Amino acid sequence: MKEIIKLNKHIYGTKGTQDKIDDEFKEFIVKTHTVEEFFDLYQQLFYDINKIGRLSHTTIVAKSTEYAGTPPNPKDQTILELKERRKEIQWAIDSIEETHPFLPNNRTVIQARNEPSLKYYMQSGRRRQIKNDTVFNLLKTRAGYSEDTPNEDFAVLLNSDAIAGIMPGPDINSETDLNLDTANINRFTPGVNMNDSLSNINVQKPNPDLRNNTSIPEINNYNPMANIEEIPPTPKELELLSLMNTDDYNRSKHYNTNMGDSPRSNFRQNYSSF
Repeated sequence: MKEIIKLNKHIYGTKGTQDKIDDEFKEFIVKTHTVEEFFDLYQQLFYDINKIGRLSHTTIVAKSTEYAGTPPNPKDQTILELKERRKEIQWAIDSIEETHPFLPNNRTVIQARNEPSLKYYMQSGRRRQIKNDTVFNLLKTRAGYSEDTPNEDFAVLLNSDAIAGIMPGPDINSETDLNLDTANINRFTPGVNMNDSLSNINVQKPNPDLRNNTSIPEINNYNPMANIEEIPPTPKELELLSLMNTDDYNRSKHYNTNMGDSPRSNFRQNYSSF
């Protein structure tokens, strides 16, 4: 017995074909991924990615840093704030006015004895060379002198070696230089431009030794024994051998036990009598 198979055939027209049949080749279209899909995969594969190597966490960090830059570190901001604070504190320290032991600040004008053209003004314990005669006359009038007053009656005359013993400061070229900040005066280093960034480095200078001060030559020859009238004993006079051979010392050895004396106490009494 033969089985009859019935085949049904659908025929589509032009419009039906466009509606029912997919004529696009989707297999050849490049598939796009979203950022959300990337991070989902990144979370899934996080521990499977090597730490270093071509395809590793190090590569991801380097590539991201190259594109987006280094993320800000809160510690870096703290370091910047501490550096600024350090500058402020250092400025406050350098702003403390220093003094010369013998030449007052803002009142003393020095003139070289052997070179009258060299004039200096004392500020913060330093000698600042006056390179403008107008400034020199201004200081003279401020001190109550007339411009006709001889410089010898106004300035302190010092020899070159005495002037060299005073710490130098920045030169005075105009009237405005008289109002220079104390910190800039204290930071001055000969041969260094104060406007240079390297000039902000604080240079520690040793404290002056007043026992050897070239500005006061008399101190170098000071003898602390010069004003003592009594001649000090010689080392031979301080020896005890001559005392120990005397009869007083021998008698002190026979002490009285009833009085509780001892040879040491009698020796002290006998020695104190000399």
